[in-house]
Amino acid sequence: MKKQLYKLSLLLTVAVFLLTSCKRELDVAPIATYDGKATHTIAQLLEYHTNPAGFTYDTLPKGIVIQGTVISSDKEGNCYKYITIDDGTAGIQIKINSTSLYMNYPVGQRVFVNCDGLVLGDYGMLPQLGWWENDGMVGINSNVLYKYIFKDGAPGQVPEPIELTSVNQIQDNMYNRLVRIKDCHFKYPGQKFAETTSSGTSNDIVIEGGGEIILYTSRYADFASELTPEGTFDIVAIMSRFRNDKQLTLRFLSDISTPIVPPVATEIVVSNMDLSQNPLNNGWINKTTSGSNWEYMSGSAMRIVGAAGSNDSWLISPAINATNYDNLTLSFTHRSLNGAGNRQVYYSTTYTGGDINESEWHSLNISDFPSTFTTYNAILTDELLTSSNVRFAFRYYDNTNSTWLLSAFKVSTIIEQ
Repeated sequence: MKKQLYKLSLLLTVAVFLLTSCKRELDVAPIATYDGKATHTIAQLLEYHTNPAGFTYDTLPKGIVIQGTVISSDKEGNCYKYITIDDGTAGIQIKINSTSLYMNYPVGQRVFVNCDGLVLGDYGMLPQLGWWENDGMVGINSNVLYKYIFKDGAPGQVPEPIELTSVNQIQDNMYNRLVRIKDCHFKYPGQKFAETTSSGTSNDIVIEGGGEIILYTSRYADFASELTPEGTFDIVAIMSRFRNDKQLTLRFLSDISTPIVPPVATEIVVSNMDLSQNPLNNGWINKTTSGSNWEYMSGSAMRIVGAAGSNDSWLISPAINATNYDNLTLSFTHRSLNGAGNRQVYYSTTYTGGDINESEWHSLNISDFPSTFTTYNAILTDELLTSSNVRFAFRYYDNTNSTWLLSAFKVSTIIEQ
């Protein structure tokens, strides 16, 4: 009986030891490494296919090995049946006839690629590694992938994206590499990233720094039915091309930064000249010291036609309380015939009626008095926004037989929501 207990105890001890050993091995499982080294940079590899005409390939010498870091991901379905690697000198797309590649080759995974048995070709002038069949590049079969692609350690850091602010900054060595486009927006927001009726869809992106670029999205992308956002954003994507068209390939929808949507600006008219009735009966004042008066042209304008000799006549707006607003803009449309001299537009914060010479007037320094109706716009200074009594005056003091017409006048504010 004692022998049986001893044997049982011994077996339990061994079992516990084995279980403990197994757990310890799982905790410190070694990371697979590759013992070789690269023979060529990706930039050097690309020299074997220096004249991509659109859909061509070149065979490669024996013994070429490259290394690079995976920058693509098909986790959201957009980088379909390929991985893209970058070694700091250039990038290359490796076609693989398989999906869910992100599980074995996540972003940041360094790999070595044995190019023996592969060809260097292109799809629409975009460089690719893979096989050539039926007059086109095809993916490496997954069951023989172990012959060509080898992991090197655990996933690490991804090369920093190349920052761009204009289409003109794009160079040939940037294709198949990560870029960050600053300050851009969709030309047509609210469109699907990709339609399911075609292999992919192009959406135009406008770059604030200059130019437009295409964002090409596969119909297999998880976000294909999402709508392109409104607003300005930065985007991280893989630089691509189809022939001479520069394109971007999005890896994750989150690679589009949260768009900044400009506030909706609404104009509110604070004061205007209502020409459906005589403005002189609705708060406007005509002060004439000599010569002609301002007169109402029914439904169209206020007009003054100079008389022979001296003329000095003022058309003064109603008072505006500017303290209620954060911003104000003056706008008026006028026309001057048979002369443009001796006309002035003023503002005052002290005039309350009566003698115009008892108030302080400031010129807006308008030098253009065109012969055709022209609109003048001016943002009022912050100084005026502190006054509850802002008036504008149109002074005609010509000594010739000329005409000045005022067909529109308004003071407005912009409210952003």
